[in-house]
Amino acid sequence: MSAGIELVGDLGYLLLICSGVGALAYILKQPLVLGFLIAGILIGPFGPFSLIKDIDMLNNFSDIAIVLLLFGVGLSFPLRQLRAIGKVGTGIAVIEVLVMLALGFVVGSVLGWSFYDSMFLAAALSISSTAIIVKVLEDMGKLETTSAVLMIGILVIEDLVAIVIISAMHSGVVSGSFEFTQILTTIGRIGLFIGGTIAAGVLIMPRLFSLITKLERYEVTIMFALGTAFGLAFLSYELGFSAATGAFLAGVIIAGSKFSEQISTIISPTREIFTAIFFVTIGALMDMSLISLYWVPVMIITLVTVFGKIGGVYAGVRLFGFDKQFAIGIGLSMAQLGEFSFIVLKTGQDLGVISSMLFPIIGMAVALTTFVGPMLVKLGSRVVAIYE
Repeated sequence: MSAGIELVGDLGYLLLICSGVGALAYILKQPLVLGFLIAGILIGPFGPFSLIKDIDMLNNFSDIAIVLLLFGVGLSFPLRQLRAIGKVGTGIAVIEVLVMLALGFVVGSVLGWSFYDSMFLAAALSISSTAIIVKVLEDMGKLETTSAVLMIGILVIEDLVAIVIISAMHSGVVSGSFEFTQILTTIGRIGLFIGGTIAAGVLIMPRLFSLITKLERYEVTIMFALGTAFGLAFLSYELGFSAATGAFLAGVIIAGSKFSEQISTIISPTREIFTAIFFVTIGALMDMSLISLYWVPVMIITLVTVFGKIGGVYAGVRLFGFDKQFAIGIGLSMAQLGEFSFIVLKTGQDLGVISSMLFPIIGMAVALTTFVGPMLVKLGSRVVAIYE
């Protein structure tokens, strides 16, 4: 049987199981992310059905999915939104990320893990789940409240910080240096790349899209948009950064054009399919048999994540003059992991520097925080209700 036909079969298994388990998760009122992860565990090479055995194929699907996922994040990230967030949202986001980076690295070190395992653990724990928090707030009809606007601002900055962290770690591993001066140099290079790309995009993209849309062919528009995403992702990787950075920037520069809403609508089905595929492939790459060996780290990491994020956000909100009850409510609403945790680990896996145990451990921590996350968001919303 040819490799092409095997790929078709694997993709068929993946999508069918993904849709079935995803539908079950929806019926049970659980986040679809959980359903997709479980679907991947069931059909992956380590799962009970073992329908997909080709790890390289899974990695290829995952790489494509990361580009589309980050492109979508960038499309919802217009530059004008940064000005609206202000120093409060930025300050709280930075404080939370720094707290979780420190806690994550300490936990990894105490558990006796290697430097790289501890470092990638810290990065994986530092970013809250934008998708889950926004979805719960939307379902509750709370997106327009004062607390929701603040949380979304914090999440937007966290997404931007995550991109910098992923690229800095990628560059550090490639160069083999994590000295303070080297880190600052790397961050500076990333800043120049981001700034230069955005500046060029703001000047060029509106003119290009204006010409393309005159053709009135959505196929050409979508091909150009996706070509920009994959092209910038590859350029970013070739320059020593993460491919996720280039994909995110492609979304940002298109988000600044008047055609962003149209493009977002056109690519939405494709992006949603590959986002689902991303989580399925992550589930498939998890060797759940390792959980029996690592249930103690899973519980420690989950508890550190929940209480660390509550504490970090609480400290940041209090620092900017809000009272204790409001700070606790915001902290409760931010205490879960999400898609960026897996993107961080995928970077470490691609670089060959993290242990196989990290995927199932973080996967279980994500699953547990995803399960309790909606309850915490609802509790946090009730706590801050008197301020709305």
